[in-house]
Amino acid sequence: MGIVNVTPDSFFAGSRTPGVEAAVARGHQLAAEGASILDVGGESTRPGAEPLSEAEELSRVAPAIRALREALPEMPLSVDTRHVAVARAAIDAGADIVNDVSGLEPEPGMAELIAASGAGYVLTHGRGVALVQDGRPALGASPVEVLAALEAAASRLEAAGADPRQIALDPGLGFEKSAEASWRLLAATARLAATGRVVLVGASRKRFLDEGATPEARGAASVGAALWAASQGANVLRAHDVGTTVGALRAFRKAEVFGREEDAADA
Repeated sequence: MGIVNVTPDSFFAGSRTPGVEAAVARGHQLAAEGASILDVGGESTRPGAEPLSEAEELSRVAPAIRALREALPEMPLSVDTRHVAVARAAIDAGADIVNDVSGLEPEPGMAELIAASGAGYVLTHGRGVALVQDGRPALGASPVEVLAALEAAASRLEAAGADPRQIALDPGLGFEKSAEASWRLLAATARLAATGRVVLVGASRKRFLDEGATPEARGAASVGAALWAASQGANVLRAHDVGTTVGALRAFRKAEVFGREEDAADA
């Protein structure tokens, strides 16, 4: 899942594509690098970011999604939003997936929208308002607690009429969690995969990877985290550096194939 941020203040400057033209160019670039989904976001979720009005967020994401749908008609598109009205408008503009960092909170109506629209839904573990993380106590975020919270929210979606196949689980690495908690969640990716649900992991350039480094210096750590998540059963990797991540995954998978052949020969 390649990241298209139509916002001027995303935490990683290299992902900023303000304006429709830049978003389409970024979409073409990520598709050429091997992205199989594009995730379009208009509101920064970095710690300390100021919330946007729905109108401002809509003015950013809806035109970008409409243009990307026209430019890349076969590419699955995701909207990164926590607002029901924005999600609805994005689906109308051509989005196939809603990537919601709020974990169904705090706005009512998201579960019903997903059920009625048939859109995919990325259910992220969080506390609802990820934009005011700094200065708040960290969430209880052991793998057991996170999995229980995600399954409870998934059950709410299903009770509203969503098909389980619409739902992907995201442990919410870095969202109101300590670095240690995020690392433990990443280490426990296999537990999420064991649920049988689609699992999305988004570690790309996040602060927990190396708290003393800038986002620009966390590229190698991001690829390492992505490889680990894939090896543990993650189905979708949300990444800024699509080409590098895809290349690393191809090499990893190739080594796995040869490793199995060697094991079979030794047996």
